[in-house]
Amino acid sequence: MWNHPPVSPRELDVLAQVALGKQNARIARQLGLTESTVKSYLSSAMRKLEAESRYEAVVAARRAGLIP
Repeated sequence: MWNHPPVSPRELDVLAQVALGKQNARIARQLGLTESTVKSYLSSAMRKLEAESRYEAVVAARRAGLIP
């Protein structure tokens, strides 16, 4: 059962890019965001997924079926 706050669609966009191994600057360019906005989305998603790293956030999102 999912017990975390909902991860926003934009946070999932960022996590999906992180899962592909992309760095924040590249994610920002591809999604039309600033790098600081990418960091903010990633930080928020990590908090919601109770993850301490980008890697843990991707694993948690995958386990929850939120990203492929």
